[in-house]
Amino acid sequence: MKTRKWWALAAAVLSITIISACGAKPTTNGAAQPEQPTAEQPTTEQPTTEQPNEEKPSDETTKPEQPTTDKGQETKSDKQEMSLDVFVSDDQLMELKSYKKMIQFSNDDEKYQAALSALKTSDNDKDIPLWEKIDFKSVGMDKGTLVIDIHIPEEGHLGAGGEAFALDALTKTLFQFDEVKAIDILVDGKSDESLMGHVTLKHPIKRP
Repeated sequence: MKTRKWWALAAAVLSITIISACGAKPTTNGAAQPEQPTAEQPTTEQPTTEQPNEEKPSDETTKPEQPTTDKGQETKSDKQEMSLDVFVSDDQLMELKSYKKMIQFSNDDEKYQAALSALKTSDNDKDIPLWEKIDFKSVGMDKGTLVIDIHIPEEGHLGAGGEAFALDALTKTLFQFDEVKAIDILVDGKSDESLMGHVTLKHPIKRP
């Protein structure tokens, strides 16, 4: 009798043990899995780079304004100026007088031409420009001698006093140029003995 009780007790203990063991096993099927938190990926905004507006070159290129110079007009830097004493006669052909004349020139040839042109005028209507009616055909420097070729029309002839004054007026005017050492006056290209038939004409007339 006691043996049966022990076996019944053992069987009960074994049953309880088995049941306990089965209840302790985790159940994988049908068990609710905890929700995994979803990590939100941060959205990174890409910076938008504004492209600079490239200005297209204009078809018309702006050029700097160039100073305009009227043709035929020379600037002061191109011209030299000189004050010259120009000799003329009084209205009675009794004496030589002088007046101031400002001449402009770019080179020596222009300077001599300007001086000869001044001999054909006067600043006083009462005075007589002794070379007014005489044509200056050419003028040029030759080794310190200023060679002048002239033409004397009929109305340009003067008397003995006027001829002497004319030569004095010309030499006094032109010898103001330091480089002029002598003056040779030709009449229509010839070395005549006299300018108008009254006064001996030297070839050349040297500076006094």
